[in-house]
Amino acid sequence: MEITIDRDGAATLTEAVAEGIEAAIAARRLTPGARLPSIRRFAAAQRLSKSTVVEAYDRLVAAGRIVS
Repeated sequence: MEITIDRDGAATLTEAVAEGIEAAIAARRLTPGARLPSIRRFAAAQRLSKSTVVEAYDRLVAAGRIVS
């Protein structure tokens, strides 16, 4: 699964992560039932803090885009 983070296009890194996941869903790279990477693995792979990934995941759960 490929999730691309555009660090220049969003106002914050949290928004960039959420937008990257939304784009992967829209492009069908993330399909229903697919698992997102763990917070630690995703943060390490993208060189982000864990709190940034937690906040992005939480926002997507609140918006009903992903299920925790």
